Amino acid sequence: MGTPMSEPISAQHSDTAPDAAEVSFVCAVTVSEPASVGPLFRRLSTIPDATVNRRRSGPEDGKLGVAETLHLLVPSAAVLTVVIRTLPAFIRSRRSSVSVTITRGDRSVTFDGKNLPNPEHAIEITDRLLGDD
Repeated sequence: MGTPMSEPISAQHSDTAPDAAEVSFVCAVTVSEPASVGPLFRRLSTIPDATVNRRRSGPEDGKLGVAETLHLLVPSAAVLTVVIRTLPAFIRSRRSSVSVTITRGDRSVTFDGKNLPNPEHAIEITDRLLGDD
């Protein structure tokens, strides 16, 4: 992928004072079922302060088709925790078995119907993804 996802990105807002610069974290979100990318994009787009973009890329070696990834920009661990807490309801709402993987740099976590994130453990999962670089 083009942008290294292990580095925080400084958010650039024209209405932000220079001394109040925010640091944001970039994560890639992949979904096992292509038909579920749009619904997950719409759900994540409703989370305050989270920025979600859809990106298409060519197929991996030996595979056909186009892969779609959601790129998630969150300003804090708290917002990423909210994202993680929304995944159980999304996964349960899908008719087919679907898995969602969140990746930041070389760290990733995959959720499916068998290992839905427990709300009490969402902060631990966030800490594992963001960790100390």
